[in-house]
Amino acid sequence: MDLGQAEGHAVIVAGIGCRRGVGANAIIAALEQASNAHQISVDFIATAPIKADEPGLLEAATRLGMAFVVVAQVDFEAASGRTLTQSAVSLNHAGSPSVSEASALAALGESSKLIGPRMVIGDITVAFATSGDKE
Repeated sequence: MDLGQAEGHAVIVAGIGCRRGVGANAIIAALEQASNAHQISVDFIATAPIKADEPGLLEAATRLGMAFVVVAQVDFEAASGRTLTQSAVSLNHAGSPSVSEASALAALGESSKLIGPRMVIGDITVAFATSGDKE
């Protein structure tokens, strides 16, 4: 999946991972904290197939008015080699060393770049990827 550029500017995606059952309020707070730390505006949320049925993620995206993308497993695994963070727990459970980083990268395709390593905020991980430089 490659959502690339929209309307002449780079797209920024938030890849999110979390423990099962984390609520939307916690996810929204973590996303706001992480995006404020990087001083960025997020275009949409992405996650891994293993998190596709996580109610808190879907509710958070809905409440924020953002698209919620579940990346394809093949794209998720392909992006795993480009993550900055290595978690054995994530690798065992999801097939990637970082759910949030691989999700963000996979959502924007092969030319995407991480803005930085994931942030861990409580039971939530957030990573940002971009399709290129904002103009």
